[in-house]
Amino acid sequence: MIHSTPLYHVGRVLLALLFLVAGILKITSFEGTAQYFGMLGFPLPVWATVLSIIIEVGGGLVLLIGYRYERHAALLLAVFTAVASLVAHQFWQHGEQFIPFLKNLALIGALILFWNTGAAPRKTKKK
Repeated sequence: MIHSTPLYHVGRVLLALLFLVAGILKITSFEGTAQYFGMLGFPLPVWATVLSIIIEVGGGLVLLIGYRYERHAALLLAVFTAVASLVAHQFWQHGEQFIPFLKNLALIGALILFWNTGAAPRKTKKK
């Protein structure tokens, strides 16, 4: 149940913005991102970079626009964030990664809530 449609849209835009900006930054620093992914141990780091850009920019756009697949995009972004958290924020090995890991858990929670509640009600034309 959505209590405030305008606030729902604000939250959706803010959630989408994180993924859009992250994906665009990966585009603008493609080579560095691919090298970082290789350092993290991703196989085929160039393709991992391309895939992450597609997921972040594509999923972010779907959330932002409010297209009919926004619940699917939220679930995909939650899984993507979970994988990224486990690979890049290994707090059990690097204690300074604990807060980034927790932030990603909160983000996953927000995406799961979005997936669970679905889209905001759309205005329909009265006949």
